[in-house]
Amino acid sequence: MNRKQIIFWIFLFLLPPMGVSAQQATKADIQALELKMITTLTEMDKRLTSQIADLDKQLTALQTTVTEMDKRLTNKISEMDKRVTTQINVLFWAIGALIALVLAVIALPQLLGYFQEKKARSDFQQEIDELKRRLEQQQQEIETLKSQRIVMPS
Repeated sequence: MNRKQIIFWIFLFLLPPMGVSAQQATKADIQALELKMITTLTEMDKRLTSQIADLDKQLTALQTTVTEMDKRLTNKISEMDKRVTTQINVLFWAIGALIALVLAVIALPQLLGYFQEKKARSDFQQEIDELKRRLEQQQQEIETLKSQRIVMPS
């Protein structure tokens, strides 16, 4: 078969359908097409409605899952916040205790030294007062002895 024959057969094969489609449509044809279109549209609407309903169910389930996850995450975050707050409070107390310990180590020897010095000063002042009293007493005794010597010639 050569090219001319192939073209002839293709032309012959395509010629009858072109004649049929070139005819004018009748009212019955239009009604049949309209009925087919209505049926097709109805079926498509049913399929789309069922698909939309399925998607709505899936989205509702997904929303429920997201809500549950949000609640769990909120609870976890709340628990973590409580733990962190507790640890921060413990840390502040520990730092305060360390500062108090350091201050006690620095201030305690100075306070002890101050009280020992104060006691030593008090003891020293008592000794000075005692010595002054004894000195006055001895001076009175000397004065008394001098006055007796003057009164009593030897």
